[in-house]
Amino acid sequence: MATRQKTGGGGEFRFKIDAYSPEKIPMARLAAYMAELASLLGEEASVHFRRLEKGSTVIVHAVEKEAVPKVRARALAVRRGDGTQEAMRAFQAINKLLREDNAVGSLRDKKQTAKILQFPGRLEATEKFTAVRQQGSIDGILNSVGGKDDTVHLRLQDHAGNQISGCHTSRTLGKELGKRLFESVRLFGRGRWNRDDEGVWTLEDFKVENFEPLDDAPLSDALAALRAIPTEWDDKAATELGVIRHGSGGKRNGGH
Repeated sequence: MATRQKTGGGGEFRFKIDAYSPEKIPMARLAAYMAELASLLGEEASVHFRRLEKGSTVIVHAVEKEAVPKVRARALAVRRGDGTQEAMRAFQAINKLLREDNAVGSLRDKKQTAKILQFPGRLEATEKFTAVRQQGSIDGILNSVGGKDDTVHLRLQDHAGNQISGCHTSRTLGKELGKRLFESVRLFGRGRWNRDDEGVWTLEDFKVENFEPLDDAPLSDALAALRAIPTEWDDKAATELGVIRHGSGGKRNGGH
């Protein structure tokens, strides 16, 4: 016969998901919510799962007496937007799970009538930018040049090993690029990028208008050659050269 854990004068919190039911929620999905909830609340050794309540899925968890003020303060800091980095990350992760499940959520303290935290989930407007077109450049190792019509399609591999597709050019320029197969090049042209709701940019297509070969020599060799020039180089030179050579990031499959 199961026994109910006593809170020992502690608190009881309820996290409600207005989707699924205890009988329908997949175990892996429930585990994902509980893991992020534990990160959000902190004091993991003092927060204990008690049960799932019927109706919408409600995760009931007990908090030991000494940890209640800390857990409550941590949650309220998240509500104000000045929580710890881990707590804020967990809040966003929970909200993403809810959005994917077409749900909203809330966290309540049994001893308080108001909600401690509200998770907008499906109600949150996601910011997306589509079809952003602009001039840019892409660096990579050219590993494919081909096409049966007037458009030549290119495929590259960037310095991180990611494959870059969606690049195309004219037959005239494609013929010149074919001479640089398996070499590092920088492509110049006009591209279209999309940004998802997490701020990640993805290249959709890129029309190559020009290119230049890149030196495959190791950065250390390039730096050694530069240091041989009679001028002063500080410790930031290697970092700055790396940015010049590969870009500072910010876009996936291409930069600008």
